[in-house]
Amino acid sequence: MQVTSWAVEEKLQGVVNANTQEEQICHVLSTFAEMFKSERLSFYRFSPIGYVGEGIAQLENGHFQSLAYIRDDIRSLPVIKKAVEKRKAHFYTGQEIITLISSRYHRDEPLQALIVVPLHVNNLSIAYICSEYMHSIPPHDGQTIDLLTQFGSIAGRLLIQPQKIAHPKLSPRENEIVQALANGFSTKELTELLSLSEATIKQYIKSAFVKLGAKNRAHAVSIYLAPKI
Repeated sequence: MQVTSWAVEEKLQGVVNANTQEEQICHVLSTFAEMFKSERLSFYRFSPIGYVGEGIAQLENGHFQSLAYIRDDIRSLPVIKKAVEKRKAHFYTGQEIITLISSRYHRDEPLQALIVVPLHVNNLSIAYICSEYMHSIPPHDGQTIDLLTQFGSIAGRLLIQPQKIAHPKLSPRENEIVQALANGFSTKELTELLSLSEATIKQYIKSAFVKLGAKNRAHAVSIYLAPKI
């Protein structure tokens, strides 16, 4: 199959039908593996507050496993920091990969190549995928890197899109903000994601709490995600 931006968009649409965020992430990784033939894929959530990369899931040989034990300051991982800050896929091989390796990243087989793909929305990186190659060097021409960058943009947009059925008590903006809270975003992260002031974000959150009858953020999210009958 020839990989095109249209094909990437089409394949990733399955994210919309996933019931949980975990299922969404698994679909993103499965799609990546199918389209770009990765040998090992890892998905990390990224927070610009503290430059934290939080391990979520890994896919290898068709099997998923948790990466919940990984939590890194990516400022100590230049190959990841560069891709996340520039919001563009980057390819690394040879000596460049050494800058990634720390004790927790040691592999039984040395890496031949690494591709880092940031997932981003509205100029904010929200996650990144590390695609590892132990036995081959993948295509890394300009067109492929551009497609990988588009993959990150499309996946980021689909991962944080509002629910298909919004909560009837909330305004469109309140729905958007509570959905983002459900996806783990902090108030400060929302200011960058939505280009709103922190005071405005807090006012929307307070208004949503009142409308939902929620005591706190966790309570608001549980009400918001409950089935609407």
